[in-house]
Amino acid sequence: MLLFLLHKGMNKMNNNRFFHDVIVDEQLLFTIMNRLFDIVYLMKVEEGPRFRYVRVSEGALPLANLTEQDIGKCIEDVYPKEIADHLNKQYKKALATREVVTYRDQMNVKGELRMAESMIVPIVKDDGTIPYMICFTRDITEQITREQQFAEIHQLFHLFLEQSHDAVVMFDLTGRLLRINKEVERLFGWSENEVMVKNIAHFLPKYRAQLLKSLQKLSLGQSLKSVRLSLRRKDGKRAYVFANITPVFGKDGTVVAGLSLLRDITDVIHAQKQQRRSEELYRKVIEFFPDPIIIQVDGIVRYTNTAGLTMLEATGMDCVKGKRVSDFLTPYNEQTNEWILTSLSGAKKEVTVKETTIDYHGQNAQFLIIRDLTEQKKKERKIKFMSQYDPLTALPNRSYLREILNDLLLRVDNIVLLLIDIHRFQFINDFLGHENGDQLLKEVARRLKKLQSEQMFLARVGDDEFAAVYRYEKKEEAEWLLTTLDRSLNEPYFIAGEKLNVTVHIGVSYACDANRSAEGLLNNAGKAVYYAKTNGINRVVEYESKLRDIFVKRIRLENDLKTAVGNNEFSLYYQPKVNLRTGEISVEALIRWKHPQLGMVSPAEFIPIAEETSVIEEIGKWVLQQSCHDFRWLHSSGFSTLKIAVNLSARQFIDSSLKTTVANIFANTNVPPSSFVFEITETTIMKEPNEVIRILKSLKEQGITIAIDDFGVSYSSLNYLNRFPIDAVKIDRSFIRDFHKNEKGAEIVEAIISLAHRLNLSVTAEGVETEDQVRLLAEKGCDEMQGYYFSPPVPLEKLPNVLTKLYSWVRSWKS
Repeated sequence: MLLFLLHKGMNKMNNNRFFHDVIVDEQLLFTIMNRLFDIVYLMKVEEGPRFRYVRVSEGALPLANLTEQDIGKCIEDVYPKEIADHLNKQYKKALATREVVTYRDQMNVKGELRMAESMIVPIVKDDGTIPYMICFTRDITEQITREQQFAEIHQLFHLFLEQSHDAVVMFDLTGRLLRINKEVERLFGWSENEVMVKNIAHFLPKYRAQLLKSLQKLSLGQSLKSVRLSLRRKDGKRAYVFANITPVFGKDGTVVAGLSLLRDITDVIHAQKQQRRSEELYRKVIEFFPDPIIIQVDGIVRYTNTAGLTMLEATGMDCVKGKRVSDFLTPYNEQTNEWILTSLSGAKKEVTVKETTIDYHGQNAQFLIIRDLTEQKKKERKIKFMSQYDPLTALPNRSYLREILNDLLLRVDNIVLLLIDIHRFQFINDFLGHENGDQLLKEVARRLKKLQSEQMFLARVGDDEFAAVYRYEKKEEAEWLLTTLDRSLNEPYFIAGEKLNVTVHIGVSYACDANRSAEGLLNNAGKAVYYAKTNGINRVVEYESKLRDIFVKRIRLENDLKTAVGNNEFSLYYQPKVNLRTGEISVEALIRWKHPQLGMVSPAEFIPIAEETSVIEEIGKWVLQQSCHDFRWLHSSGFSTLKIAVNLSARQFIDSSLKTTVANIFANTNVPPSSFVFEITETTIMKEPNEVIRILKSLKEQGITIAIDDFGVSYSSLNYLNRFPIDAVKIDRSFIRDFHKNEKGAEIVEAIISLAHRLNLSVTAEGVETEDQVRLLAEKGCDEMQGYYFSPPVPLEKLPNVLTKLYSWVRSWKS
């Protein structure tokens, strides 16, 4: 009720010295309340309970979606049901708990949804009842400078006083009323018709003698100012006013009437009686305010609220009162008004400080509102880190690398970029799992950081790519770094209990070869590392202009591959596989491409391109169809027991129609599926093991033999492969090349053969080139051999002669 009466009094009074002297603390209260919050509500609690708007702070109506006509209405009379239920719920909670309730929700400001924070404070009377509640609402969407807010509210406050409505009374020199305004009706409690039939003396029974003297002075043209009067209202209560009376002159210059402006000070008189209660309310508002507040006079702390004590880590007011504000607050960034707050324990926080000048117990004071920016700054730093750094390795990302390169290229001449690619990382990631794949990336980053210096900038620029930018004085320094880097990164890794022999390819690009362009450096290094990966010989490749021709050729091959099948540019070569134990001979179909302009193109060049562009699916169908036609020709040529092996790519396994496609080809060519072996790589079966198992089972149901090609170059084991419905494994040529000279290599081959036989799998050794290799493999129990010792791949027309000679050789070997 105090706030209602006080605000009502403020509506009716001039901003004069008397008013300041009487309600200086209340003025402070309302100044602070209106400056701290966007909206201040005074709500009357009625039976139901219902909550009626009694007063809303000036300028807050549009923010609250209210109009002046809504004042005096209950919540459910103003807002739609959903909003009203939400607001009533909060007020009922405060009523039931008798505690301050704080909540956040959205408010619609000119069609824009903004976040607001509200605090409901129940006003508990001495008898325990709660007749009123005060709600403070603050827009917390953005930080509005408190200085601007205070200046605006200060201006609006004085504008409100200047435009406040006074009771206006015009009367003649006998005291008969001539004219009144609506405010007189409110002040006296009578209607205009009731007032106009009465003499002014009727309302001033205590002042009849003074009234006569005043009328005499008025008739002489004298004005009366700031006369304090007590008026009798219709309901018998007293109203207190300040009266300013001025004479009204006629045309002839004589006084014809008097005009009085009556300023209602009734609420001021009541407010004086409620001074102590007002001070208590002020204290509660500040104490419950969520942000730290400090009031200082001449740089000395005079007061801080509970939130301020908490932030300063003070156990009570005595710990901070009397200390200098500069002991706690230090400017950090004047442009953004950011400060460092140091608590009593020495802990530091980043804060922003809003300051305004107020009157505090008769002294000029600064009112500080402190907002903790610590979490916000952490988020900003995290966002900045995420925009510039890789969260897994904490190395700069590709975007940040470009910034650094652009800056360095403006200042430094000798720059080299090393682009590092982890060979077959995707397979490692799929086989060991993403968590262990991440551990491998971290280990690569750790090894790179061990070589880091002031001259080197590191970055992670892709899933499996890192970059090192190095500033050198002599080119020998860059070459030494490259050698050291290559040696360090190709050392074995130990991940998830497994020893991994990981290969990295490094593309080297010098600034002088890239026209000192950041994009040129990156592109050149990318071309070099791609060449290192596809070339298969060198792990490290330095960019040269000729690499551009390689990429031009690659683009041409990529385009021409799309029409190669239709133009009959492919053919099949066949390489025999000899089984010394059974005497049987089979062949592997190997595709060859004779380009109309470029001539014979190596499969090592076009197969990776075909797999990347999905042309491999069409090529795979053609290979199977053509090998079926060739099988029928070989069968009619007398090789009725011959089996043909064809390779299936990983992309063909993605095709859900693979089973149907294979079945249709065998049916259309009238070739038994049991005469074919499908060879697949370990990489293929490890990508989606469950799906691959399903597909392999469907192929085996047709009678097709399944073999794992290039076994041993990846990280699977025979025990793991026991899950898969396979019939044979092919030992990679890298194990065969020198195994007859390398004891450890021979033991590995023997172990693979032994374990394979235990799993009822046959073993083929590829890359056999010498008689010593043949003898040792035969001694180890290898089932089948393939390599140039027996025959290189040959076209179909030469195959019968090759097979005839091999059959003779096998018979002589066995004898």
